[in-house]
Amino acid sequence: MSVNSDMGKAHEKHLALTLGMRQARGSGNQWRDPIDARHNRLDTEYAFAVDGKSTLAKSISITRAMWDKAAEQAGGERPMLALRFYGDASLTRVHADLAVCDLDDFAELLEAARMWEQAKPVIEQIIEHRPRCMPVLVDSLRRLQEADTA
Repeated sequence: MSVNSDMGKAHEKHLALTLGMRQARGSGNQWRDPIDARHNRLDTEYAFAVDGKSTLAKSISITRAMWDKAAEQAGGERPMLALRFYGDASLTRVHADLAVCDLDDFAELLEAARMWEQAKPVIEQIIEHRPRCMPVLVDSLRRLQEADTA
């Protein structure tokens, strides 16, 4: 196998494992299973389909055509380009792993993360107080709502 093939395969495997995705057969070259890895939009609101690009070089160019192809192949999931810069030809060192996604998709993820940060203490109180927690729950939700409108 060539270094380029090995780079791509290692990157695609890492993407699927790290992001909890299903890796496509044949590196996404099948007509019925394009793109390298994907979530299932029926399982999560934040389902992505990712096309990986890796290199030993100092740069990777991203073109409109590359983005358009990823968006088309995403087939309903949110498109993402994953860029990996390997640190050496042994492919044991990764200099950088980057993700490129639509700004609106990123903003939605960020908002969901912020909402979770606010909800987490309420959930922890519910767990701590068990079923007798209704007054605590109502009070916590009220404070959460007030903080959200402030």
